[in-house]
Amino acid sequence: MSRAILTKTEKPSTPAANKSILYVNTNRMTKQLDDLGTDSTLNNRGLQDRNILSNGGFSVQQRVAVASTVIPGGSATTRAGKVSDRWAVTATAIATSSWAQIDTGTSAEAGLIAKHYGKLTQATGNTKFILSQFLANEDIVHLRGNKVRLSMKLKTFVGSDTLFKLGLLQLTTAGTVDTCPTFISSIGANGVDPTWGTNLVEISPDASPSGENGTVVGTALQVTSTTQWVRSSAVFTIPNDAKNLCVVLWKDIAGGTTDAYGFAEFQMTEGPDIVDYVPTPLSWELQRCQRYFCKSFPLTTVPVASLSVASAGNGVTNTITRAGATALASYINIQFPVRMWKTPTTCTLFTPVGAGAVPYRISGAAPAVQTTVAQTGLMDYGVVVSSTGDAAGVVGDLVGVHYTADAEFVT
Repeated sequence: MSRAILTKTEKPSTPAANKSILYVNTNRMTKQLDDLGTDSTLNNRGLQDRNILSNGGFSVQQRVAVASTVIPGGSATTRAGKVSDRWAVTATAIATSSWAQIDTGTSAEAGLIAKHYGKLTQATGNTKFILSQFLANEDIVHLRGNKVRLSMKLKTFVGSDTLFKLGLLQLTTAGTVDTCPTFISSIGANGVDPTWGTNLVEISPDASPSGENGTVVGTALQVTSTTQWVRSSAVFTIPNDAKNLCVVLWKDIAGGTTDAYGFAEFQMTEGPDIVDYVPTPLSWELQRCQRYFCKSFPLTTVPVASLSVASAGNGVTNTITRAGATALASYINIQFPVRMWKTPTTCTLFTPVGAGAVPYRISGAAPAVQTTVAQTGLMDYGVVVSSTGDAAGVVGDLVGVHYTADAEFVT
């Protein structure tokens, strides 16, 4: 039986091409140093491999249909284009760009580990766009002064202008913590980086270890998309005073009509190690997303009024306690599925079965909408909705309302 006894040492010099060095560093961690300068930890370091990004596999999509749909709410300067949860699209031709969540569960994609990916398709030529996720201070403060590896997979379905850039922004000390300023003032001409909003500054990738399947150009990793899924990554050192971080992937060269690109397996892990993507269980991922956006509708149902009980349920319910067209005939206590990361900016109501943004009396004679609706006590855990009844309502009738609660970073 043979044993390898390793003495603690400082990090050695990068080895020659096609060579690797195995050593133990001064913190007693077993390390592998390869010819690219990547220093990988071989023994368990707890949560080191945890993906700091939420929904990096695009598995949760609560706001928009999973089928290809024109991106709603977008603009050329803000993070308002709604796609998969926690992600946003900013684009020069947002009104004609569409997004789809693709499920590979029954139709596997070579080169992918994740079950889902996001696909953006253009309908107008000369379009540049930015895919981004803004991270709360509570999720990144432990990274200050440390290195992270940011990685993703990219694929071209249609198009010849395939240059992208992967970057990481910080909100500087001059910004207000947990407040995303206007995202950009200009998306930039072909080959020109966007002009980021006030107090948003790019963090330059480390020169060594170099980017994986990409080239460090200026303050980002330049990646050429191909017709195959390929992982690209780079290492960034987080400034000691960063208040927030924002992951960005932007198309460097505007493309033509019908260009289509896929995005998958985004992750940011602590340390410079190259880490294979490990999908987060859907139940956990959903809870992480619900801290920023939650709803009473089924997971894949787009929030809208007038949906039938059979297709969308009753919403959140209670019973009428005062008969007839009486003020405060019902109170509905909405409790969010998880405690949100802050009190939501908006809580929007949707009427089940009927049109509008009010509760609906679901049972009893001639079900009908309620009136004089008010919200009270909106907090990070829920809100109470009250309403005036309708003439036909009686004590004990069921009344319900759908809702969305939104605490996402937008501008």
